[in-house]
Amino acid sequence: MPILIKILDSITVLFFYFYLGLFVTDYSFILLPLYRMGLPFGNISNISGPTMALSFLLLSRYAAKKGSFLESPVIKSINKLASLGDKKLLFMAGAAIFIVFSVLSTARHLSLSSGASDLGIFDQAIWNTTRGNLLFSSLKGNMSLLGDHFEPILLLIAPLYMIWQNVIVLFLVQSVLLASAVIPLYLIAKDRLNSRFLIFTFIFAYVLSRPLRGVGLSDFHPECFILPLFFWAYYFINKGKNLLLFLTIFLLLLCKEDTAFLISGLGIFLLFAQKRFKLGAALFIIGVSAWLLETKIIIPYFNPSGNYPYMDRLPFGLTYIDNIKTVFNDPAYVISSFLTKEKIAYCVKMLAPLGYLTLFSPAHYILVAIPLFKNLLPVNPNFSGFYDITSHYTASVIPFIFIGAIYGSGWLIGKIRHKRAAMLIGGFVILSSLLAYSKTDGYKLVRFLDGIKNNHSVEVLSYLEIVPKDASVAANFNLVPHLSHRKYIFEWNPQSKTGDITEYIVIDMNLLGYLSRENKAMIEPYLKNIATKGYKIIFSSRDMPFFIYRKPDIDKTLVEKL
Repeated sequence: MPILIKILDSITVLFFYFYLGLFVTDYSFILLPLYRMGLPFGNISNISGPTMALSFLLLSRYAAKKGSFLESPVIKSINKLASLGDKKLLFMAGAAIFIVFSVLSTARHLSLSSGASDLGIFDQAIWNTTRGNLLFSSLKGNMSLLGDHFEPILLLIAPLYMIWQNVIVLFLVQSVLLASAVIPLYLIAKDRLNSRFLIFTFIFAYVLSRPLRGVGLSDFHPECFILPLFFWAYYFINKGKNLLLFLTIFLLLLCKEDTAFLISGLGIFLLFAQKRFKLGAALFIIGVSAWLLETKIIIPYFNPSGNYPYMDRLPFGLTYIDNIKTVFNDPAYVISSFLTKEKIAYCVKMLAPLGYLTLFSPAHYILVAIPLFKNLLPVNPNFSGFYDITSHYTASVIPFIFIGAIYGSGWLIGKIRHKRAAMLIGGFVILSSLLAYSKTDGYKLVRFLDGIKNNHSVEVLSYLEIVPKDASVAANFNLVPHLSHRKYIFEWNPQSKTGDITEYIVIDMNLLGYLSRENKAMIEPYLKNIATKGYKIIFSSRDMPFFIYRKPDIDKTLVEKL
């Protein structure tokens, strides 16, 4: 038996270090020869299989000799980490999120995988703000972003651009905000749960959260403010700190107009789940009033059309009345529009990382249902990104899924009434979060580093220096965020009129994946006719199809008239 224990311990230790390595690399530097031989190692970075293998080894070690299981090397290492103080563990969790998201976002950007929408838009708008043009973006039709969405929270970032004018600032801000959410998450869990192990289980699950990666790794969006703020709002509600709560609500209202719905949801929760009628009614009224103010007055004021531009996202018509009529007149159609395979899969994937524990807290259903309903609402396939787990739209759902799971686990512990209930639930959450983690961050990093090489990023970025900082430009979708520190920049395609009115046109033929088949068919005749429009080629790469055109006598006022 001692020999068997030693063998199991040795195998488990070796596999454990291999397993940890998957989080920082996909081992492609080792496995490349095996890939070339056609051996099936392509999914090694999907953590599900290795997680099951590690679980099997640990269970085998436990079954072999229960009494010495806690003395096994892997368990001793985990316990040593767990023995650190709460503040140190929280700092490590936040630091891990910050490092992973900031590094991966930057690598993704440098691999030319970021885009005009939405990174270029926000980068240009904030940069223009520092030049006195309030959130102006030519990428959004030569208007302030306040005419698109109500997102004045972006103005808080503008001072940072006066220190360092680089789009990486947005990645750092986003990473800090998402990392900071571990603090209110910890405080909420500590208020509800008596088990330190279970409390930090939820911190661990947050660090690994796949939906969180959808927020942190898809360019930059103001939703990164929403996620920690809703955690804080719930904590202040629990503690009865109304002044801090209303300050948080005010900040949330600056993030985006649809946070008004979520604030009203908090009000409904307080009214019915906590019987706090005055506060609940106040938040409900604030939410409804903010929505009407922002969508009926503020956004139309800044929008050249004089309207709120997103009424087309309503599922059953362009007016509220049309949608209400459809709900009553054709309920079967309404129900079927929510029960599509894609939307059901989205709900399953959102709840899976926490083992569906959210379902054990009915009191929090309203808090989960409202942001989830908002994301599931569109029936137009053009808006399918709303119910994509890798999109930033998950930001408003994540806090309430975690809060519901925390309270759901607390309810289960009370029902099970077993001394190891918290340990079992915590282990279940850890296993669920690992199984739902999918491809590791190490895998993503290797792919982005490969992209830097394959897309010739170093060379391309050096070519972009040729374009003057004050010139108007039309460029590939993926090049826009690298050229967006100027008042006028547009996304190039061969059928867009912006390709005829800018001083410079920058085209990388290796980055045309964003174009439709129809647009791709127009590229060759466009390039043949470009000289007839007065453009002259001032740079072309000998190593790849990269071109910079300039029209020296361009009427520079044309870009202002779009």
